[in-house]
Amino acid sequence: MALIHFLNVLEGDCNIIQHDSGRISVIDVSSAYNDKDTEAEKVVKASKERAEMSKRTHVPSDKVDYKQKENPDNPIDYLKSNIGTSNIFCFIITHPDMDHLDGIQDLYSEFNITNTWDTDNNKTIDLNSNFAGYNKEDWQFYIQLRSGKFTRTNRLTYYDYHDCKYWNEDQIKILCPTKDLVKQANKTSGDYHDVSYVLIFTPPKKGGGKWKFVFAGDSHDNSWKHIIKKYKDEVSNIDVLFAPHHGRDSNRDYEFLKILKPKVTLFGNADSNHLAYTSYPKLRITNNQAGYIIIKVTEDAIIFAVKNQIFARAFKKKRGWNEPDYDSVLKAYTIFQFNA
Repeated sequence: MALIHFLNVLEGDCNIIQHDSGRISVIDVSSAYNDKDTEAEKVVKASKERAEMSKRTHVPSDKVDYKQKENPDNPIDYLKSNIGTSNIFCFIITHPDMDHLDGIQDLYSEFNITNTWDTDNNKTIDLNSNFAGYNKEDWQFYIQLRSGKFTRTNRLTYYDYHDCKYWNEDQIKILCPTKDLVKQANKTSGDYHDVSYVLIFTPPKKGGGKWKFVFAGDSHDNSWKHIIKKYKDEVSNIDVLFAPHHGRDSNRDYEFLKILKPKVTLFGNADSNHLAYTSYPKLRITNNQAGYIIIKVTEDAIIFAVKNQIFARAFKKKRGWNEPDYDSVLKAYTIFQFNA
């Protein structure tokens, strides 16, 4: 049995996969901090920009504001308390934006991280610029990590054609980026969204099939043109899509959804005023509704559970279903499942 944890982390991303092998993969980090605040961290936590992040929901008139964004998860606490680990086998940095690196320095100080996936991007940020509610020390740490000067992890730079034993065992495959996409982003030195890792996770399904989960990072149009051209069959009719760019309406082409046709789309906690609700298939859940979302994956079924009991009740009542059951192990309320 595998478990996927989709954390509620302000306006960033953090996903955790507990594999059948016992290994743990973490994809991006945000809202992470340990018990020892530096002076810079204290300033960030007290900043106006940070406070505004939790208030930016602008929920559409036909949606309920469940205010889960006001109480974000701390991935460091979550990994220790909810999962009970001090080891991360693989930490994947989808791309070098601060909302995907928020708390990275504390993450590496608190956990043994065997492998780090990163891209050979050349993004720079002026340290004298306004980091807008993020900690410049995290960027400075990332630069050390990217340059290979932080040696307590095995930094790996992979592309969509790479393969390895552990990925096969843990059913992860890279769909993006390509070398050309990285080169293009580095040359233009502007938009690094198409540098982003896009991953497909395909645990076994009863009858010899595979479940399909796509983690899309902040991938944009060029990434999806490549993926549809090269991996169309693999990404057709998927089960769950972790929406690209948190589900933001990013002036993007949505043609890729005609191939993916996700049964469920999960949105992060970006400003809901900019979420592209209606561009995605009907069954979609946001962190601001559900809090953290946990998906239990077996060969027989994928089972969805959420932190927010009020949302769980409303979700099931709307469909004429019974009260949600509380799973004391997951610390979440089950709301529905798909059977094989």
